[in-house]
Amino acid sequence: MNRRTSLPVAILVTGIAVLSALVLATGFLDPDWMLDTIGLIPYLGAVIVLLVCSILSFYFDMLGTLRREL
Repeated sequence: MNRRTSLPVAILVTGIAVLSALVLATGFLDPDWMLDTIGLIPYLGAVIVLLVCSILSFYFDMLGTLRREL
């Protein structure tokens, strides 16, 4: 059962997911630099945040909201 949410919430969750994905991408592109600047704990936190954002976006049908409103 998918529920719908408002456009600002969908944009906020999508933005947080994009930032988490960028943190993960820096870890894959240059792991030494990422460990020196960001650290391991925030990197693992970004993994958890990205998983939570993906679950929220699926449960609240945020793709449908973004397609409908934009």
